[in-house]
Amino acid sequence: MKNLSMSQQGIVMTFLGATFWGLSGVGGEYLLNVSRLDSTWLISNRLFYSGLIMIILLYLKNKDRIFEIFSSKTDSVSLLYFAFCGLLVCQATYFMAIKYTNAGTATVLQYLGPLIIMGYYCFYRKKFSKVNELLAILLSLIGTIIIVSHFNFESLSISKEGLFWGIFSAIGLATYNILSIKLISKYGAMLTVGWAMFLSGVIVQIFTKSFYIPQYFGIKELIAFIVVVLFGTILSFTFYLHGVQLIGAVRGSIIACFEPIAAIIFSVLLIGTKFNFYDILGSFFILIGVVILNRN
Repeated sequence: MKNLSMSQQGIVMTFLGATFWGLSGVGGEYLLNVSRLDSTWLISNRLFYSGLIMIILLYLKNKDRIFEIFSSKTDSVSLLYFAFCGLLVCQATYFMAIKYTNAGTATVLQYLGPLIIMGYYCFYRKKFSKVNELLAILLSLIGTIIIVSHFNFESLSISKEGLFWGIFSAIGLATYNILSIKLISKYGAMLTVGWAMFLSGVIVQIFTKSFYIPQYFGIKELIAFIVVVLFGTILSFTFYLHGVQLIGAVRGSIIACFEPIAAIIFSVLLIGTKFNFYDILGSFFILIGVVILNRN
């Protein structure tokens, strides 16, 4: 890395962050669809342990700032709102989408989120679409139709549950991004997301009583869970945020579109998930739409 320019380092770090996010989805797919673990257990424990580790790391780095977000009553309320209405919804719906489809399809469908964000600003904030934004919407809708129908309009190619949770996860992603803007700009992404994950994880753990080790939780399940927590949260956020600092949010968001591609590749290589031509074609349309949108 020392031999690379700052821009090249940023590209590599952002690419690794997106790759680790994709790998995390495959870890979740293994736990949910191969090991058949309870989805509530995975969601609550992923949030709790990811948030806990992030807070510990931040405390070791700068313990004076770790509780800063709670110094303001308004920000504390905003954090709780983000934790339960943004992050929890985003994470829960994503893993439910994986349960009823697979990591690649769930990740691609979640990438409809930026279009929902754009729609929010168009209709709620009265910021109307430009030509490239309309093109992005059209391409993404075409991609979604291809994935869902495989051009057979008499029946769905994925389950109704998979489609529901996939679209819901896109809404969750949009909500997550909108609710986090002010807090992240003030306190940073790691601190905001770390506390939101920990707080939502604690509450979900208490209400679902998920403080237990599942039956038949072996070494493979442990490795998959570590991938979800370590690679899918801590390393992915660390690499991606450092990369964005070096190359900017626009270029970073475009490179982040590699996440669903990584999820598809890892899903095929590691657990043998099957994707056909229509799945790849639909994913391509959606990702091109997101790239066009991010180049605005």
